[in-house]
Amino acid sequence: MTDNEKNNGRQGAVQLRVRYAECDPMGLLHHAKYLEYLELARTELLRVAGPSYRELEEAGVFFVVAKLDIRYKAPIRYDDLVTVRTRVERTTRTRVDHAYDLYVNGTLCTEAHSTLACVGRDGRPILMPENLWPQEQSDAPPAT
Repeated sequence: MTDNEKNNGRQGAVQLRVRYAECDPMGLLHHAKYLEYLELARTELLRVAGPSYRELEEAGVFFVVAKLDIRYKAPIRYDDLVTVRTRVERTTRTRVDHAYDLYVNGTLCTEAHSTLACVGRDGRPILMPENLWPQEQSDAPPAT
């Protein structure tokens, strides 16, 4: 994920090959599988930005999907090579907004947006660790 490394974890791309088991009887990527593709893309983006999601969970920091919007523009089919481009659009001390574009052979097939809330083990909002996203790119107040 070299795009991520160049952009300090603010944007990047992953590629996935659509497997047969992910398709509906018409040979199209099942709508529920798109969510898994988005999760994989943002998890890899997070990995470049700082600790892995697994390490965050071990520390009691969790990100839950609070909002998700998907626009299907063109079908994605079995055996297509899908490029998922992900970017962080906004961060606050307790949430992060992502935008996603899914391409096949240069054609934009899907657009999506998500909002993740940062919560503790009890499910209540907590402050996001400062080392996750560049301070100058967030809406967070300056550290004192």
